[in-house]
Amino acid sequence: MRRSNKRFRDCRWHAAFVAVMLMLLLPSHLAEAQNVLRIAAVVNDRVISALDVINRMKFVIWSTGVPNTPENHRRLSNQILRNLIDEEIQSQEAERVNVKVREKDVDNALADVARRNKMTAQKLSNILQRSGVAPSTLRRQLRVQIAWGRAISRRLRRDVKVSDDEIDGEIERAKELKNKPRFRVSEIFLSVDDPDQDEQTRLAAIRLVKQIREGADFAALASAFSQSTSAQSGGDLGWIQAGRLNRELDEALLNLKPQQVSKPIRTLSGYNILFLQDRREPENLGSGKVIVDLHQVVLPSGGGIADPAQKALADDIKAALTSCAELPALIKQIGTPESGPLGKVKLQELPPDLRTAVSGLKVGEASAPVVSAAGRTLILMVCDRIEPKKKRLSRSAIRKKLQQDRAELVARRYLRDLRRSAFVDLRG
Repeated sequence: MRRSNKRFRDCRWHAAFVAVMLMLLLPSHLAEAQNVLRIAAVVNDRVISALDVINRMKFVIWSTGVPNTPENHRRLSNQILRNLIDEEIQSQEAERVNVKVREKDVDNALADVARRNKMTAQKLSNILQRSGVAPSTLRRQLRVQIAWGRAISRRLRRDVKVSDDEIDGEIERAKELKNKPRFRVSEIFLSVDDPDQDEQTRLAAIRLVKQIREGADFAALASAFSQSTSAQSGGDLGWIQAGRLNRELDEALLNLKPQQVSKPIRTLSGYNILFLQDRREPENLGSGKVIVDLHQVVLPSGGGIADPAQKALADDIKAALTSCAELPALIKQIGTPESGPLGKVKLQELPPDLRTAVSGLKVGEASAPVVSAAGRTLILMVCDRIEPKKKRLSRSAIRKKLQQDRAELVARRYLRDLRRSAFVDLRG
């Protein structure tokens, strides 16, 4: 990874030359120019300037919604510089293994970012410019992400093999976990390669959690700071079954409610911050897509379900209904015009109290009495139930998922080794 110092000396000479010219031509802005041209860090033989940090800071403030205050600038600056150093290391490694990224590749990535924010790439660029953020800042970040992803792919082809026995083991594990809850999770991961970095990284993670709880956008912070490959998708890990993550992360998820963010969680490789988007219990998996052919029997107005006479009538109707074939005659006998078929409806579209009464019913089974929003007492019956088809994972899909899991481990080790071999000089 080391290169000749000539290029580094040339960079320093060039920076000094420009600084002198600015002092001669723009004396009124001397202090500002000196600050912008200051070297923030040297990575092998390349310079990260204070201007690079400033531009990234503007982008992070804009994209995350973090208040634009001097205090937040101070808190974010170290983490921003650390990410810029990582990006420079990744970029140099991609060059070393001859990875090429075309402008069209960056254009497509920018279009994807804009699409996720429900706008065009041109509109996104215009908004960035109006906010004082150079669009080139985002393009550079996307270029490094693409290059690093391709460098990892080359390493994967060499280092990652998935055997048939591992696929068989994954199928058996899926059967064991089928009755566990599932979580829709996003993550921010901050690595700790050196024990001396632990406290600094822990404090950075605490600051990120504080900003999220104060309203900062989790996905934008993940894109800006997470050192996981999921950063490219705003930290989104998709649906994960309990038992799939390591013990510390699994326990944290079980204690979170939807839309909650965890405190920083220390694992072997660093600190994780988890955001629980949603949770599904085993019995509810896929229930939102169930369609039922629903019928109702509306009892005559009375004193409500608490009235003994009304309750007795409801119990008699429920006992008399043993199949959907008996509905027409009973509805005619009851004589309430609201009784009859409700048609085919999705369970998720029913009011919560009705959904609870219906979700566990078998076809032809009458529900317990339910009070509607209008205060009427109902008996419900499902006359048909259309369940979503359960998707069976193919062996090729399982192989791909295992490869993706391995890719994350390979990427972290790859970057850790590059960090350790790189020459990094932080400037005050």
